[in-house]
Amino acid sequence: MSLDSNKLSTPALLEVRDLKKYYVEGDGVPVGRANRTVKAVDGVSFTIGSGETFGLVGESGCGKSTTGRCILRLVEPTSGQVFVNGHDILGLSRKAMRALRREMQIIFQDPYSSLNPRMTVGDIIEEPLVIHALLPKQQRRDRVAELMRLVGLSPDQMTRYPHEFSGGQRQRIGIARALALNPSLIVCDEPVSALDVSVQAQIVNLLQDLQSQLGLAYLFISHGLAVVRHLATRVGIMYNGKLVEVGPTDAIFSNPVHPYTKLLLAAIPDPDPDRRRPRVGRASQPGSHRGAESGCAFVPRCPVADDVCSESEPPLVEIGPGHLVSCFVEASQPDKLK
Repeated sequence: MSLDSNKLSTPALLEVRDLKKYYVEGDGVPVGRANRTVKAVDGVSFTIGSGETFGLVGESGCGKSTTGRCILRLVEPTSGQVFVNGHDILGLSRKAMRALRREMQIIFQDPYSSLNPRMTVGDIIEEPLVIHALLPKQQRRDRVAELMRLVGLSPDQMTRYPHEFSGGQRQRIGIARALALNPSLIVCDEPVSALDVSVQAQIVNLLQDLQSQLGLAYLFISHGLAVVRHLATRVGIMYNGKLVEVGPTDAIFSNPVHPYTKLLLAAIPDPDPDRRRPRVGRASQPGSHRGAESGCAFVPRCPVADDVCSESEPPLVEIGPGHLVSCFVEASQPDKLK
């Protein structure tokens, strides 16, 4: 996929080029099948502009969280390039990378396990400021109070511990910690999936408000399509470590092209019990990252697979403005270009 074919209306804050993360089975762990490569992330490319939300969607195990962690170098990629404000961060030294981490932060999926239970909330939010040696102590505490108010918490609660808060409040603490260093980019790794539905809406609204106020860019990783549709400017559909469809949110939801995208959208529950939708795809298990070396990984589940699909891997091709799809059959249909 060419970055030029995935143009943004705003300058790119983040550019990911051909990102790969491979694991070798049996490398230090006896699993019975040594020397087999697991391609957790396999040639992923996309861009995110300043103030934009890019939604990364797919089933559990498709590689979306690994992609986010590779971008932040919490997991070291096997190969590829990641540019943040023009800096290729995969080539930076540890010292230079530490300085750049102020530009990139993460909100984790589980708000409780991501917070140190032995630290007070104030210390948790202040910790990034201490690590980066920013501000005198009193100003750091003032900054913590400001951040708590910003995410809807009272500064009077900063001496409490994480177990004294609800799940939604803990996620607000995680968001405040992510904001402490004034980042430009935040990786949101399924930040609402562990929360009740009503609390999910509150956190989503908070993220939108913060983006509007602070000009943040989000990589929003999720398997909740309704949330992604509400938040994202553009969406990438990920399957078996690869992006199979990328495009503007309206195009993805109103005119899905890849059979896997259609499968995901068909799985959204319909509130009308009398309305029946046609079945999409074949009943089978999600794809394995150890699949065939050639051909499309989605073939075992695809209702439109042809002989060519088993012989070679389809490239991402542009079928509309900013709308790319990796499918020999569907991308060749004239009506897909509308």
